[in-house]
Amino acid sequence: MAECYMCEKEGTTVEHVPPKCVFPEKKDLPEGWNLRSQLITVPACDEHNTKKSKNDEYILYVLVMNLPANEVGGNHFQTKLIRAIERNPNLIKQFLSTHQRVTIQDTETGEWQNTIAIEIDRHRFDGAIDMMSRALHYEHFSEKWLGKVSIQPDFLLSLDPETARDTNEPIEQLAKAADQVFENQPYFGENKEVFKYQVINGNDQCEKIMRLSFYSNCKVTVFFGLNG
Repeated sequence: MAECYMCEKEGTTVEHVPPKCVFPEKKDLPEGWNLRSQLITVPACDEHNTKKSKNDEYILYVLVMNLPANEVGGNHFQTKLIRAIERNPNLIKQFLSTHQRVTIQDTETGEWQNTIAIEIDRHRFDGAIDMMSRALHYEHFSEKWLGKVSIQPDFLLSLDPETARDTNEPIEQLAKAADQVFENQPYFGENKEVFKYQVINGNDQCEKIMRLSFYSNCKVTVFFGLNG
């Protein structure tokens, strides 16, 4: 049996990458749709499967509650997430405990809309994306990545009026640069309305770079072995 994607222990379980809960169930989709076909899986030991599973629902909340998410993500919020909230309201209470009302402008339409901003646990989010990225590396290259992984979410921005400009400008610049670098690169993943990824070889400063796209517009750039 294959080894766990994260360690040298035996891979006694199968781990979905991204978590299976990110993909809508058939009952929440139009007739004939199936967005859970040919999902990416990797072998995992019990320890790393359990460790990753603790953050699966958290990742789902972060992704589908973001405005950039496409229609599939929005529908997933209205169905799967609402049911999860009704079963266990504690997690949504944690999210909303720090929320603030904001008015934002749609950069494509120019329209302004009222919404809320929430503060997420970046340590928890980055840790989950870290494990996900290592699993994708294992799947894509048939080898483990045990080195450094750096996470850059392109869709998470600061709304603090005092620091937003200085914080967000570098994020937006990196996102635009990533868009250009990956513009002509192929996508991988069978259910691209939910998740797809791209990968390129890097250089002496960074061995490989991945671009993860959730619900089309929630993008995360991942650097493998970034120096400096």
